[in-house]
Amino acid sequence: MQSNTEAGFDIEADRERNVLYIDLSGRLDADAIREAADETVSAAETLRSGFDIVTDLRGFSPPSPDAAEPIGEAQQRVAELGVDRVVRVSDENTSSVVELAFERRSKEAGYSGETAESVEAAERRLGVAARTSTFR
Repeated sequence: MQSNTEAGFDIEADRERNVLYIDLSGRLDADAIREAADETVSAAETLRSGFDIVTDLRGFSPPSPDAAEPIGEAQQRVAELGVDRVVRVSDENTSSVVELAFERRSKEAGYSGETAESVEAAERRLGVAARTSTFR
């Protein structure tokens, strides 16, 4: 598992399930977003083509447009690596700006995301068994 909880992100590649888990929270500065994007791509590179992604956006605050640029770059790269399905976890407190920006950038990369209200619901949507880790 790759993580940096002080910066507000956690990235985990589950090779057995072929799922990439991304948890973003708080307001990340440009350096933390770049680091999270780089770790996302590195983790995705360890998975087989056709992998799925669960991105937990609950509590993530929108970064500045310039700071968010690495997110779009990472989305493009995971598309090139063969992402299949993406489910974004959000709740009533998730910024619509965040949700719309992630969807817009993923469409630019050539894929679209679904939404779920919890990581467990996202896993059900993807048809993967619930995980035993403590990933939010």
